[in-house]
Amino acid sequence: MHRSLTLISTTCLLALATAVPAQADALLHYIDDEGLESQILVRDHMIRMELNEAISGTSGYMLFDARNDQLTVVDDEEQTYLPLTREVMDEQIQAMTDMVSDLRRQMEQLPPDVRDQLKQQLRIGPEGFEAEISTRETDEQREIGEFVCSEIEVLIDDRPQSTVCVADAQSLGLETSDFQTLGALMDRLYELSLRALEAGGPMASQMGASLLPRVEGIPLEVREHDGVTTRLAGLSTDPLSEALFQVPESYEETEMF
Repeated sequence: MHRSLTLISTTCLLALATAVPAQADALLHYIDDEGLESQILVRDHMIRMELNEAISGTSGYMLFDARNDQLTVVDDEEQTYLPLTREVMDEQIQAMTDMVSDLRRQMEQLPPDVRDQLKQQLRIGPEGFEAEISTRETDEQREIGEFVCSEIEVLIDDRPQSTVCVADAQSLGLETSDFQTLGALMDRLYELSLRALEAGGPMASQMGASLLPRVEGIPLEVREHDGVTTRLAGLSTDPLSEALFQVPESYEETEMF
């Protein structure tokens, strides 16, 4: 699910303190330099993120409700849905932290070469994460399509990790309320990413590798240093059906494990 979460993370926005319209719809269409596409739909307090099956292994979408910070993964192929409440996610990350700690203790009894091989196979990284994460404006502006954006670097311990080119929401003709909702999503994903890095287990490679704090504006492009570049390929403010943000009644609830 790593790349799906990367695309989700690139849509972080600044929440502005203004009146919220009754309904403000938006559709953002992204594509990366490997040709993989992703769509993010916003309607009022809800967000729908299309999942690319080749990346996530799931043919469906993820819903986010900004009223309660709940994520729900919907699998169209299996016709199931998985509610990821704050409590469930916190429990799963804590379980992962405990499991990785136990594995580390057991592997300390093994020869160094075997221990290193197992860490690589199990994707167990260093324990703990105390790096400082920050952003820095570069004063560089670029044209992407018909829009102009300003570049912001994301740094970990003062080392650039990625460069985000952001545009003002109004210049794209989009509503403020959409970005209040997206900002709530980004805060939650950022929090989960930090906790995954602290655990140092497989979730760290999925959620922490593309750490992106909230930036001031709408990302038109995200360039991961020595990685993938993702660009906004299109946007729409046409009204979206409420059904797009609901789980079909015939789908059955499932559990994470």
